[in-house]
Amino acid sequence: MASEFSTGPDHGRHAVVAVIREESRFLVIRRSELVRAPGLLCFPGGGIEAGESIETAMHRELMEELSLNVEIESHLWTSSTRWGTKLEWVACKRCVGSEPVASPMEVAEILWLSPEELQNRADLLGSLPDFLTALEQGVFRIA
Repeated sequence: MASEFSTGPDHGRHAVVAVIREESRFLVIRRSELVRAPGLLCFPGGGIEAGESIETAMHRELMEELSLNVEIESHLWTSSTRWGTKLEWVACKRCVGSEPVASPMEVAEILWLSPEELQNRADLLGSLPDFLTALEQGVFRIA
């Protein structure tokens, strides 16, 4: 996933973020020690490559990180990190029978956490608290 923790401005980067919610819990990953911002919690996702649509990038990133097949439900929100990366937050639904399996190169742990469980954690990637605040303020709704 595109990271807010960078050595310099990230202007022009564009990334997707998968919002997968089941029974009031979100699918959250702990970033591996081999990627930027190691050990932090975030939603799965990553950079949109040249020529890719948001949908194509979302499917590719979820396969790379979690071997997870999803249906794209809706675009929820667009935000920007303090480093200038534009994030597209996309509601996704797991396909029947598709279980997340962590790719050790990118994901150290898979968790299902409620907004309340996420709210006061100190190990969140910077964009996640922004998402939770926007959700709480009703900027968008998740079905």
